[in-house]
Amino acid sequence: MAKRMQAPKEFASEWLLNTAEGDVGSWSALDESGPDKLGVGIFFRHQPEDGSMRVVSIVPGSAAHKSGVIVTGDKLISVDEESVFGWNLKVLRGRLHGTPGSHVTLDMENTNGRKENRQRYRINLARGSPEFIAYSDLFGPANAAQLDALVLQKREEQKFNAMVEKQLKVEQARFAQSQERRRQAEGQEMAMRQQLEDAQRELFEEEQKLSEGAAEMTLLKALSSNTPNSLW
Repeated sequence: MAKRMQAPKEFASEWLLNTAEGDVGSWSALDESGPDKLGVGIFFRHQPEDGSMRVVSIVPGSAAHKSGVIVTGDKLISVDEESVFGWNLKVLRGRLHGTPGSHVTLDMENTNGRKENRQRYRINLARGSPEFIAYSDLFGPANAAQLDALVLQKREEQKFNAMVEKQLKVEQARFAQSQERRRQAEGQEMAMRQQLEDAQRELFEEEQKLSEGAAEMTLLKALSSNTPNSLW
């Protein structure tokens, strides 16, 4: 049976999930999915050789970073006591993300050093952006959510205002160019009108000269025809 042809968007999404993230890594714990769904600030990478999820980096200021426990290379064992074996990064992201201020429990294994020295540990982390975590430490989770929403709204307003200002500058530049082209066109029109008036004046003067010359010739002919022959 022939495989259904995928739309470009579907193909790109599948490639990102199955190829790019598996080979390069993932922002599985914290990304731009929106203020209502955030993670704990851990970048994971899927290890194809054993199917494990490994920490590749930690977002500064996040709950994971502030814990001081998780380090790069650590292996994720379970999320809320559910094994992550067989998960892909999309599933992991969905389980790590949640409402800012909510918590998720991770079972981890420190894999640095010899195999016999590996240690497992459990850690409970708050979800949220680094800003939310900082606000939460200062003002409590409830106030932090409000502050985080206000900050996000302010940022969106700043982006919108910047976009409007940029567009306004573009329109102002276009208007200035249009005015300049109009002034140039008016100048060219005035110059052409002046040239036309000069040409018309020169033509009139030439016609006057020709008319005067013709009148003189007519007068001379008349005079010559009325002169008696005896005078010669």
